Amino acid sequence: MATESSSASDLPSHDSGELTVHFCTPLWGVPHASTYTLSPAVRDGVWWLQSTEEPVTTFVLADPFVLDPAYAVDLGEAEREALAVTSADDVLALIMLTLPAGGGGDVTGNFRAPIVINVREGKALQVVSRDESHSLRGPVTMASYSLRADTAPAS
Repeated sequence: MATESSSASDLPSHDSGELTVHFCTPLWGVPHASTYTLSPAVRDGVWWLQSTEEPVTTFVLADPFVLDPAYAVDLGEAEREALAVTSADDVLALIMLTLPAGGGGDVTGNFRAPIVINVREGKALQVVSRDESHSLRGPVTMASYSLRADTAPAS
């Protein structure tokens, strides 16, 4: 099952626009944190993922379909089962971004191991793509993600 992108407006949310997600297996390198809050950032298609157990543990995630409309994540049966996926409409696939230290340099995204979220169930899993053409450090142009209307300065 290849996933399609859900938009931020499709996320079940509270008044704050946040979604709590529980990882089926911990993220690599963060074995003691399994529950996170997914919050929209100031750009459409970009989110903060912050651990509820270790709040200092925060990641920046982005919608890969903004950069590559042909991007796809092929979920295996075990992954679909772990996430309790019954419909592709419930699935949101996001890539983890690496921001340059000190503000200089390029932003990259991990297209090879996206975070897949069942937004209906609040379950998440980092999935290693079977597609070897997906890069671990693909270039990301942040200007591709427009400022959200509710955060843009008044003209």
